[in-house]
Amino acid sequence: MPTFTVVNIIPRSLSGETNQDSEPNLAVNPLNPLQIVASAFTPNPAGSGDAPIYLSTDGGNTWLLQAIVPSDKMTADITIRFGGNGNLYAGTLRTPFTVFDSQGNPIPTLNILRTGNVLSGAAMDVLVTRTGAGVDQPYIQAASVGGSDVVFCGNNDFNQSPQSANMDFSTDGANPVPPFKTTVVDVRAGAGDAPSIRPVIHEDGTVYGAFLSRISGTSDVTLRYNVVVVRDDNFAKTGPAFAALTDPGDGLAGKIVAQNRLIPFLSEPYLGQERIGSTLTITVDPRAGQSGTVYVAWADRVGANDYTIHLVRSSDQGRTWSGDLLTITNATNPAVAINGDGLVAFVYQQLTGTFKPQKVSAANRWETHFRTSGDNGATWTDQILATTPANQPPNPGPDGNVFLPYLGDYLHLMAVGQNFYGIFSANNTPNPANFPAGVTFQRNCDKTKHVLFDVDGKTPVDISIDPFFFKVTP
Repeated sequence: MPTFTVVNIIPRSLSGETNQDSEPNLAVNPLNPLQIVASAFTPNPAGSGDAPIYLSTDGGNTWLLQAIVPSDKMTADITIRFGGNGNLYAGTLRTPFTVFDSQGNPIPTLNILRTGNVLSGAAMDVLVTRTGAGVDQPYIQAASVGGSDVVFCGNNDFNQSPQSANMDFSTDGANPVPPFKTTVVDVRAGAGDAPSIRPVIHEDGTVYGAFLSRISGTSDVTLRYNVVVVRDDNFAKTGPAFAALTDPGDGLAGKIVAQNRLIPFLSEPYLGQERIGSTLTITVDPRAGQSGTVYVAWADRVGANDYTIHLVRSSDQGRTWSGDLLTITNATNPAVAINGDGLVAFVYQQLTGTFKPQKVSAANRWETHFRTSGDNGATWTDQILATTPANQPPNPGPDGNVFLPYLGDYLHLMAVGQNFYGIFSANNTPNPANFPAGVTFQRNCDKTKHVLFDVDGKTPVDISIDPFFFKVTP
């Protein structure tokens, strides 16, 4: 039987915090899996200084906060990955915004960062800075190959609009001054790409990218996209990059996995106080000789008001794709990973109870599911990691401001050896019934009375959104 570890990673010293610590990400050091780094929309508790990450040196059992990300108190977006020799990389949107468009709207600045010693407490080095017309949702991946670090960062680069699906990459990330290149991966004429551009790396040189390419629609509720996967077979070292996989329909680079899907982008709280509109994940089988096996999941609208996840598989390097292996209605934040034995794991968050757009009640809950398949997606186990009230804390909060994303535009799942590691955000009510796989809280609480307490262990604290780390040993 598998064993599950679930930990609320807010340190005891921050027991009084009530931040909306959403949109979590995770990195596990493959050379030392006891060293794990996590991120979320968490501000520096000092109220100034660099943005923090969470750090564990005991395999995720305990956590502390390290303010090492060059940004004013917090980042707009952040993802993190370990390469080799202890190098940690991050893709971030830096604050404060110092560039504005003609209407006064802030233009995000993309940074790609690195530190060779996450324990030192020193600020991460800035490797790449790009602003121009702005960049959105950097999503970084890294791998150690032949003693060097291969780094790919997918991002939605408005400087390349409307074909804005972009990759920044380096095949020598551990170099003191690593050379980075940038390439647009959407070669089709279209109406623009969605924010999520996701890379995944296999150590044999295969790199896949997934993105949503808009083909029609101008209003938020009419947007239609193709789900596209691109591939490069040599770490994009030779050009043209990401041209190895073509679609037989038009002969252009990038296989169209799903066509003409309705994917509304609704910024108001739509699904359990969460927004919808750019849900996407991709993974590759990490085993030697298995880089042709790749899984993709996205969400779109099937009926009148739903938001439905689809999980599909290719076993021939992305040339052909299965039908839906799983179809999950009213769900978001999928993530898929494959361990060293070829076991596939799938995580997502599903809204249960009667669904009404823009409305949420005490009957609605966010369920975070962890599922595995050992037969290429034919059958699946299902373990609920968390089932938490979807109506609390309220969005907007007491200050009247709506903070989106509520849980996050993504969570994360990865494998090191046989073990799966992941992170999700959820309502932090300390009720064991909300965590069927078990849970540990670092922050002060009473699990019997379901109350959070401040650092004094006595003063009650309002519930909020917290990141939860999990580890699964099959």
